[in-house]
Amino acid sequence: MFLNPHKILPFMAVLQPEDYGPAVYCLIIHAPTDEDRKWLESYRFPGPIREAFRSDVHGKPSATGEFYSVFPVNGPDITWTQAFFYNRKTDRNMYKTLQLPGLLHKSTCCPALKKFIPRQTYVHKNIRLQYTDYLPEAYVLSRKGVRSTRKGTLPLIIWLHGMGEGGTDPSLVLLGNRVTALAEATVQYYFPENGAAVLAPQCPTLWMDTNGKGKINDMDPSGSMGASYYTQALQGLIKKYLSAHPEIDRKRIYIGGCSNGGYMTLNMLLAMPGFFAAAFPICPAYNAMWMTPERIIEFSKVPMWVTSAATDQTVPLRDKNGNPAYADALYEKLMAYAGTKTNNISGRGTPYGSITLPNLVYSRLPQVMDYDSRGLPYEYYGHWSWIPVLQDRITKEFDGEEIHLFEWMASKHLEDEKE
Repeated sequence: MFLNPHKILPFMAVLQPEDYGPAVYCLIIHAPTDEDRKWLESYRFPGPIREAFRSDVHGKPSATGEFYSVFPVNGPDITWTQAFFYNRKTDRNMYKTLQLPGLLHKSTCCPALKKFIPRQTYVHKNIRLQYTDYLPEAYVLSRKGVRSTRKGTLPLIIWLHGMGEGGTDPSLVLLGNRVTALAEATVQYYFPENGAAVLAPQCPTLWMDTNGKGKINDMDPSGSMGASYYTQALQGLIKKYLSAHPEIDRKRIYIGGCSNGGYMTLNMLLAMPGFFAAAFPICPAYNAMWMTPERIIEFSKVPMWVTSAATDQTVPLRDKNGNPAYADALYEKLMAYAGTKTNNISGRGTPYGSITLPNLVYSRLPQVMDYDSRGLPYEYYGHWSWIPVLQDRITKEFDGEEIHLFEWMASKHLEDEKE
């Protein structure tokens, strides 16, 4: 690759959410001269390019524009366009700077984030939680009028992030997993009356932290018993949010999240009993030792759809002795409490192996599959069972009808569960 003999050309990376994290949708390169554009036409990018053309500053074709827009091919098998890297020292996702010879990565933007209200802060004692939220358009455009005329009309989905999305930038929460999907038509479709609001809190470290300094309670499951340093702060944030948004329907508040967030989902069901209409923990990192009979009884009261994969090595479904762990343990303890036999959870014979109780659906995936950049089958790391959930691919047959996870969730109201 030869360098531009004229200058280093700055560019903006435009990101889009993908199932495996954010990826570069477009590079908008400042190329004001004919020599710059000619050099770019022969530039060898690290991977295949869908198209490239002269453009304006917004990336739209322009015969007189001073920019050159490049649209790379994306996929889970193409790493150079992936906008995050996972820092093993901090266990955090971070934005990366693209290193391209002769080009300078000056800025990054993601249009999908515009649907969400920018970073906000909630302080509980000495704990600062960041958060972002989405409101359907009608509620955003007329906030004052909405509060009086549409009180209690808007369902709320609360998403709790995984370990890699802690920190002080909620965009990590929205993009580390494709949480932006919750505000897209795929999920909003199931709430046809008004849509649904989305609240995405972010803690500074991780939800499983016991002291606010990153001490993971799963390292000592017998001592911490599933505690979290952030439980009271998260309760306070949720209550403050509801106070500021009377349009939220208090009977249709749903909570879910992945891994660390799946753990915190279960934690919040215990901390706020009778509060949530349904829960959807994904690969929940909730140790079997914490699942006391009293807690299992509380879990059984909430409609819950659990998703995990048999190939998960981070939050495995069986311990080294073959005993049920994490999601399998939660399922078996709930089944035992209900007096139901638990001898068929392999999922063989059906794509997702879903099992139901009156308040429980368990989708035990054989593995996490999707497609690569060429449209060929691609197997993700088994812990990433949030991918098919956020793709709305998790289903179960009820009375001969195939029901999607979010469709099931949207049908749940607190009053439906009262005897």
